[in-house]
Amino acid sequence: MHSMALRSYSRRAARAFTLLELVVVLSILAILAGGILVKLDVLQLRANKGVSASSMAGISRMIQTYVVTNNHYPDGFDSLIDDNGGSPQLYAGLDPQLIGGLGGASPTKLTTTTIASASELRSLNRMGITSLFEVDAGGGLASGFPSDVFQTSRTLGVGATVATLNHPAEGDATAILQHFYPNEATLPPAGKKVLVFGLGPRCSLIGRSGMLQEAPLYANSADKVSYYARHLVAFEVDTGGGRARFLGALGADADRLDEELSEYYELQ
Repeated sequence: MHSMALRSYSRRAARAFTLLELVVVLSILAILAGGILVKLDVLQLRANKGVSASSMAGISRMIQTYVVTNNHYPDGFDSLIDDNGGSPQLYAGLDPQLIGGLGGASPTKLTTTTIASASELRSLNRMGITSLFEVDAGGGLASGFPSDVFQTSRTLGVGATVATLNHPAEGDATAILQHFYPNEATLPPAGKKVLVFGLGPRCSLIGRSGMLQEAPLYANSADKVSYYARHLVAFEVDTGGGRARFLGALGADADRLDEELSEYYELQ
């Protein structure tokens, strides 16, 4: 009898120990799972940085190839401007980092300027940039992305409102100009303007007759439905009428290629 009781107690003890082990194992697995989820978030962010850098490098390369092939730049970029009933202003659906953050609490990377003279207009026109797409008055979205509201083609003219970098009021805008003009004391150089457009789906660079099958989305945009998630392109305009010049591609939040690459390699 005593032996049977001892064996019964041992079995109960063994079962209790097994349950304790199970609790410990489950706890360890939960901790590991939490670590894996954090790591996956980092990997996703790193992947986004890599995709963004690749897209920006590809856009720059394709624009240069387009120029060599056609002897002029692509036309029909997104203006990033909303006519707003005759009072042109930056499109409200741009990335918050471009237009002052949520609620307009921070400085804006972009501001507006005008094509001030026939010479500036000629600088763009002689390189093939003759029209931009503006926000359609109806505001219709064809595929769910805000870039699709840029549906109304406008021929550029003197006095047209366009987007430019907000220098010297905004530090990041100044950093972009310093990147474009590393050896210049004056930003932008005298006699130059830097205009910023969006690479939307209606640009002549896109589609069967262009260099890219479709306009890439900016991978680091947190909300591609609420905000403009296409890449930006910067052009230098000569106020004396000299040829316009492509400066580079930017992210939807105006991040530069070197920033994307730096953050890609920093993320572990």
